[in-house]
Amino acid sequence: MSDEDSPSSDAGVPREAIQNQYEWLAIEPSTAVVETVAQAANCDHLELSPLYEWIDPDALDAIIAPPLARTTDTTASISFTYTGYSVTVHSTGAVHVAPA
Repeated sequence: MSDEDSPSSDAGVPREAIQNQYEWLAIEPSTAVVETVAQAANCDHLELSPLYEWIDPDALDAIIAPPLARTTDTTASISFTYTGYSVTVHSTGAVHVAPA
């Protein structure tokens, strides 16, 4: 990974794994991923590379929080790497981020 792909050097060393819980009616999964990774990296979300360079944000939102999933007991999760972090997003609203 190049320096362009990671938060600025002011962001500090990646911290321990974190998990945040979100309500998908209030926030899109793609936005929650960026917020959680920025929190883990101790930086502003604008310092991260765009999520679309790593995964399709529209596809992520459609798979994790489609309108049908809100009314069923079906659960899904997607895992991927984003700016040096391992990210797992669950349809239950959980976003887990750990240094890769």
